[in-house]
Amino acid sequence: MSKEEYRSTYGAISSPGSFSITTAAVSVSTRSLPYQLHRWFVILLFSLGKIVNLAAQIADEPQGGLQPRFQTQAVTYEAVALFGEDTSTAVVNIHYRLWQNFFIFIRNDAEPRTSEYTARGELLIELLDEERNSVARQIKQISMARTTLPKESEVLPDIQGAMTFTVPKGTYQIVFSLDDRESGRSFLERTRRITARRPNLTAMELSPLLLLQPNAHPDEQAFTPINRGGDVLFGGRGSIVSQMYLGSGDEVLDVQWKLEGQLDGFKGRTQTFSGSMYAMVKGLLSLAGDQEGIQYRVESSPLAWRTVSLPIPFEKLEPGSFKLDVEYTAGGKTQTQTHGFRVTWPQRPYSLFNATLALEALRHIASDEEMDGLLSSSGLRQAEAFSRFWRQKDPDTTTAYNEVLTEYYLRVDEALRRFSGVREGDGFKTDRGRIYILYGPPSQTNRVFQPGGPPTEIWVYSQLKRRFVFIDPNKSGAYILSKAENL
Repeated sequence: MSKEEYRSTYGAISSPGSFSITTAAVSVSTRSLPYQLHRWFVILLFSLGKIVNLAAQIADEPQGGLQPRFQTQAVTYEAVALFGEDTSTAVVNIHYRLWQNFFIFIRNDAEPRTSEYTARGELLIELLDEERNSVARQIKQISMARTTLPKESEVLPDIQGAMTFTVPKGTYQIVFSLDDRESGRSFLERTRRITARRPNLTAMELSPLLLLQPNAHPDEQAFTPINRGGDVLFGGRGSIVSQMYLGSGDEVLDVQWKLEGQLDGFKGRTQTFSGSMYAMVKGLLSLAGDQEGIQYRVESSPLAWRTVSLPIPFEKLEPGSFKLDVEYTAGGKTQTQTHGFRVTWPQRPYSLFNATLALEALRHIASDEEMDGLLSSSGLRQAEAFSRFWRQKDPDTTTAYNEVLTEYYLRVDEALRRFSGVREGDGFKTDRGRIYILYGPPSQTNRVFQPGGPPTEIWVYSQLKRRFVFIDPNKSGAYILSKAENL
């Protein structure tokens, strides 16, 4: 279930599914509303069984990683130099990911009319040698069809594909050009270079590493690249793979790898992992040309080629920059590889980019003692305390991604957008902002305007059987909570 479906169905972060409250109803005449709401919410949120169910309903996390709420780049691509069966040439594969919203859809007037709206484009990839001569070029026509025009906020699925080039060994400049036929919009990049090597058939010869998604069918010798321009999405799982020439083909292979990362945010935060597990199959990794998207298969080879894959704990990595060092040993010979990549979080809540805001927003759920501990520290210690606070609420500690934290700060973002004053970003501090953060969007909202009385706003949470009444006594837009009651 998506976050949007969860919000519309269940509403509150504290209440997965149906829930019957056993604590006393919030009353204006007894203890303060903030105190009562805080107490009620903490009881709900930190109940272990409730948290586990909440995580399952907030998001069905895709194994490839968290998909972006918005597209930050219209075009991403990566170039990979591999070995082919022909030892006299080299292979360069270009994986690309195109934002479908890059193209403009127009009404289809062509006959026979098979769809209401179409979009067309052209992709060109070319390799230039060091004398800037064209060595290889491919052009692909892109065509899309829809029954309706895409909505402004609609995130369309990306277009993925690959082009393969067989070229002499050498260093090449990549020309990547994309054009939209209808709007004239274009993308052109020609700054990247790649060095392609033909195989020498020497023992322990290695191709560059390739980042992979989890194999949906482990029994099949098929691999799908992550294809994020060399990045890994936060929360994703996967592995790496490399081609290896093993010499006689019967040596015992030993693999040791170490992964080190500098995390985003406060300086000094690091992550380190190591391992020695690997899987190896006979054959040569080859791009499958008859598949939708991008897929590699292991093709049999009369030579001593092996495809070696290493399970890397991408799901445990926090956003930041990482370096992977791999050491392969067989037959008394050792070969090493180093590969750098970033873990990115395109859907990261905006409020998490501001440390002060992120801490202040915790006042709705953190105790006074917890807040004192967070605010009395600074720098790296404060970052560690913040991480520790949310780790205790994480329903799934096997991954770095925390579903509850993400949902909470997405609601903080929305409270800022909806309820902040004209000049102050204080929406999360207002009564409406606090209720929104604790319970999510109401299932029903009513506004009442009566002569001589203050504007009134009523929020109803049908699933929770709760109603909150806000009034604007000064008629300034600053609504305050006047009543909270069970239905």
